[in-house]
Amino acid sequence: MRRTPRDHAVRHWTFKCRWCGSAAPLKIWLATLRWRYVNKVSFSVGRIAVNWRNRHIQCDIRHSMPRAAILSYDDCYASSLGGFADILQVANSHLRRQGGDGNAQFNWRFVSATGKPISASNGLQLNTEPIRPREKFDLVFVPSAYYASGKAFDQLLARQSAACDWLVSQWHAGAYLAANCTGTFVLAQTGLLDNRPATTTWWLADQFRSRFPRIDLQLEPVVTEADRLICAGASASYLLQTIHIVERFSGAVIAAQCAKTMLIDVSQTKQLPYLPLLADKAHADSLVHRAQHWLQKHMAKDVKISEMAHDLGVSERTIIRRFQSALSQPPLRYLQSLRIETARGLLEAGDVSLDRITVQVGYNDTSSFCRLFKNMVGLSPGAYRDRFRPTSESQQ
Repeated sequence: MRRTPRDHAVRHWTFKCRWCGSAAPLKIWLATLRWRYVNKVSFSVGRIAVNWRNRHIQCDIRHSMPRAAILSYDDCYASSLGGFADILQVANSHLRRQGGDGNAQFNWRFVSATGKPISASNGLQLNTEPIRPREKFDLVFVPSAYYASGKAFDQLLARQSAACDWLVSQWHAGAYLAANCTGTFVLAQTGLLDNRPATTTWWLADQFRSRFPRIDLQLEPVVTEADRLICAGASASYLLQTIHIVERFSGAVIAAQCAKTMLIDVSQTKQLPYLPLLADKAHADSLVHRAQHWLQKHMAKDVKISEMAHDLGVSERTIIRRFQSALSQPPLRYLQSLRIETARGLLEAGDVSLDRITVQVGYNDTSSFCRLFKNMVGLSPGAYRDRFRPTSESQQ
């Protein structure tokens, strides 16, 4: 809490919560109140509660009901479209239980470029309202979408030109823009993400970089935010993203209550455990194909590039150069990824001991293997097994 210059007996204050980041300029007429004796102060305007040490008690600074627009278009995922609204609805329930007035609660509408009903990817029909240039929102959500082919994806993005112009105008008017999975491509088309961090679904990372080279693509975090632009990874990441948005608008307490109510694990903030280490990169180099097969066959041994080159009838320099050209990495780096990816499969498949897995993938020291695994995957082998191994019920 900081005070602006005093005007006669009237004190003008600007409140900023150091915990949740909410801020709003307010004129509080406090001619007689002595702040140094105040431990807790509550105001009805915007439901603000602070204490004189500026510690956060509760901060829901909102002058009006947050208005959200859910951008709807054909072939979007119904789960992403409706799930976002469902979490806002749960947030409103907790806000009501907290005893606040209706001004802090979310209000949302499904909008589209045409205002006509849209058909989600699973066939669900949804009525929408047309986007209106002069209507302003506090938040706009862009859902993910299904596409059957690369051509269909290009066509889907091309159909969003009017929506992109509208998104730009909403952002310049002060709205937060949020998109996840393939929806991040729609947001990226606006140009607003240029020179800013963003994330997207991991299997489209190369295409995203190719289309939008000026965007700082970050695949490790599930959610990124910069300048009111909130991006999230693969389709189901809208859950974490929406909790993040609820925290932005309603505070951490309401966000935590929503997450608990809906069993959303907010600790899973990294995409790294889900990312494949071996990129499915197509190439036509027969020598590299033979080398990949050789490494797969011999990875449990002490692999030497000289031995592989000898068996394949080429020089070491040739095999290194061809690997770099075809896969954008040297053979030993590929071997490392191959070993860790194989270990992931063994951890997911059953109860093979960690010592045995270490030997099977070509390492001699279990502790060194565990450190390498955690560095590349983001989880220890034990934590990875706990998260991704099917339950006994599903195995039966």
